[in-house]
Amino acid sequence: MPTLNLDHFQTSILFALLSSVILGLTTKSTDRERLRYGAQCFGWFLLALFGISWFMKLLHG
Repeated sequence: MPTLNLDHFQTSILFALLSSVILGLTTKSTDRERLRYGAQCFGWFLLALFGISWFMKLLHG
């Protein structure tokens, strides 16, 4: 069975993508709302990822 060798950043992006898809599908009723909400959640996940990364970089120098 093939294995995936993902680093922490790639795994975080994959988690953000899959979580956004699930949230979009389960919380909204129309396709347009699902797509918009999924994209919005993905954007918020990425913003949090980069924001927390920079904060950790500032703390650790």
